[in-house]
Amino acid sequence: MTENRWKVLYARELSNYFNTPIGYVFATSCLFFNFLFFFIGIFDLIPGFFDARQASIRSYMNLLPLTFILMVPAVSMRIWAEERKSGTIELLSTLPVTEIDLVIAKFLAAWTFVAGIVFASLPLAISIWFIGDLDWGTTLAMYLGSLLMAGAYVSMGMVVSALTREQIVAFILIFFISLFMFLGNYFILNRHLPRAIEIPVGEGHIYLPSLAGIIAFFTHSHHYASFSRGVIDLGDTVYYISFMALMILVNVWLLRRER
Repeated sequence: MTENRWKVLYARELSNYFNTPIGYVFATSCLFFNFLFFFIGIFDLIPGFFDARQASIRSYMNLLPLTFILMVPAVSMRIWAEERKSGTIELLSTLPVTEIDLVIAKFLAAWTFVAGIVFASLPLAISIWFIGDLDWGTTLAMYLGSLLMAGAYVSMGMVVSALTREQIVAFILIFFISLFMFLGNYFILNRHLPRAIEIPVGEGHIYLPSLAGIIAFFTHSHHYASFSRGVIDLGDTVYYISFMALMILVNVWLLRRER
């Protein structure tokens, strides 16, 4: 596929999110509640901005894993399910494009839309910078982690959407998988399961990863923790990139199997 065709395909997919009210409804709702809870906080999980007494948008960024639980299913449920239901997936198969071109174009369009929700907090960050001593190094690390986590959620949602022709079914499946990605790390693991198994050996001890550690490795929120502290961890970055690449390859395989 030529570069112009690829750009047209990407622009077509991105414009679809603005051609229906659902894109505006979910984007506006997510932004409203994110800004609301940023200032008032959520119980003991995330302190409000004034309670934290810090010139930082960390509270807003820590809300994004919760936001993605609802936002990403709404964005990604239609990627393939709608194409199947409307029959346009057969039309796409006749175009002079490869499966990987289709998948990447759709993935980047959905990722761009979700990234807009992340970057909508930039005016907030700039305002805090004017009134306080905002640490831009830490802030940029949180933005990078949020974008990578968003890409991981979107790529996962695309695969689920490719497995069904019903958008509602896709939404429910993506929602519960995303919910596990959040609750599995923050609640089930941190509060109920040990992080490591201690085995005494002679005068010392050997620590082996427990079930909690293994499950945590496959939750997106676990790898976001370092970014939320302002640290760009190479291992977590590689995890997100590898996960997105794997999901894209799985999506391509699913399309080729249908053809």
